[in-house]
Amino acid sequence: STFMADGSQPITIVGAGLVGALLATVLARRGYRVTVYERYGDIRAIPSSGRSINLVATARGLRALTLLPDDVRARLLELGVRVTGRVIHAGGEPIFQRYGKDDSEFNYSISRYELNKFLISEAEAAGATLRFGHRLLGVELEGEYPVLTFAAPHEASGQRGVLDSALHAEDNTGAEREVVVRCGGPVVAADGGGSAVRQALSSAGACAVHSSLLDSGYKEMSFPRAAAEAGGMARHGLHIWPRGSHMLMGLANLDGSFTGTIYMLNQAGDATLADDASAGASFEDVEAQGVASAAAFLEAHYATALPLLGGVEAAARQLAENPRGILGTVRARQWAVGGKAVLVGDAAHAIVPFFGQGMNCGFEDVHELVRLLDEHAAPAVASPAGYAAAFAAFEAARKPNADAIADMALENYVEMQSSTADPQFRLCKAVENALENSPLGARFRSRYAMVCYGGAGNVTYANAQALGRVQWEIVLELAKGVSSAEEAAAQLDVAQAERLLAERLQPLQKEVQGELAT
Repeated sequence: STFMADGSQPITIVGAGLVGALLATVLARRGYRVTVYERYGDIRAIPSSGRSINLVATARGLRALTLLPDDVRARLLELGVRVTGRVIHAGGEPIFQRYGKDDSEFNYSISRYELNKFLISEAEAAGATLRFGHRLLGVELEGEYPVLTFAAPHEASGQRGVLDSALHAEDNTGAEREVVVRCGGPVVAADGGGSAVRQALSSAGACAVHSSLLDSGYKEMSFPRAAAEAGGMARHGLHIWPRGSHMLMGLANLDGSFTGTIYMLNQAGDATLADDASAGASFEDVEAQGVASAAAFLEAHYATALPLLGGVEAAARQLAENPRGILGTVRARQWAVGGKAVLVGDAAHAIVPFFGQGMNCGFEDVHELVRLLDEHAAPAVASPAGYAAAFAAFEAARKPNADAIADMALENYVEMQSSTADPQFRLCKAVENALENSPLGARFRSRYAMVCYGGAGNVTYANAQALGRVQWEIVLELAKGVSSAEEAAAQLDVAQAERLLAERLQPLQKEVQGELAT
């Protein structure tokens, strides 16, 4: 049977993940009538599922939080642990590689689960209506605004705005009904990398999509608090064990534990780095004899991490038995369908996690979309033409930047797996840091800093990519005159650096109007 829900709400958001919930909070506070439809049950009542990389929130993404009241922003940041650089475990003593120029520049390590729970509660407090357990079946685009069809469980008390906390889509055995929503305004698709809205738009010929999966996958590995503390794991670092074609990383949690993630080829033979000593290691091989093969692999490659992971037995069980996650890049060629629908966040541009920018890029989307809605379709004057103008401007502004960070995230995968352990690379990073802290610092920001701390002053992802290419060439040139990473600050040729910046970098900065002292 078909149940006609009243769909008179001006803005409908599909997906109550990080981007959907933040957007719902901000738009509801601005006076739009917001309804959010989420496929799964309310995560506030479901324990963490054990396959989610800790998020890295950087200044770029956090700029979107200026759209929230100060007290909400302060409470959100309390969920995070400050991280000021990478800690590289490459054999010998761990090496600290700073992210920014000093401790004033840091990222936050935040649990996706805790952040999502927080934002859903804020969306509700702001007046948004949330409907959980609603799985999208179809999108009709014929009318002025879309008609959405959902499958929802019969007992979905969420239909009346009450949260049914026990609800989880997988648990419903045939007890679904159809819900048709005639939207009184546009639909914002914030339903993630596997977006059902994007698939529906693609089927209707409204949006071409390109997606590519990496040959590698990931598994979560937990560093228990007692083991991490006993081993003196620095909480201010992103810990990386780079091993060529695979790597382990760990990020601090509020409770003293660390969330670890191991990245590796899914199947042997996929290795593009065939000359690499560690090539050939794959999840398939490691899982082959269960805990025994996982233990042998960990003892061979990650001996220094084992005490921190709570011992070989606990670590091997996690590696053998935890579910595998997929890593991929999705690029939607069109994000907007007139004033009817727009894709945001991972639904428009899913990227691999190796620059820690997936959520930051999505939050930057929210900041930009809200700014353009203010300009073209504020609540009191919103019209189909106004929405169309806002969505077209949003796509034009954000798509080149989403493409740029997608590329840079793939490049950073190689950097993290192999380059971080390379002495020449370490030397270059030290030269880069010396340059940032020299009197020339205002004219030079590392690509990492532009990506993570940029955003204002027109250092968009696309500009960071273009400037970063030229800057790395300058760093390589300057590194020739430096004997070791430790001597970089003392041996940096400031006069040569000044000349190279003036010749190669400043013309490009003028071209992109990038103001670097952000």
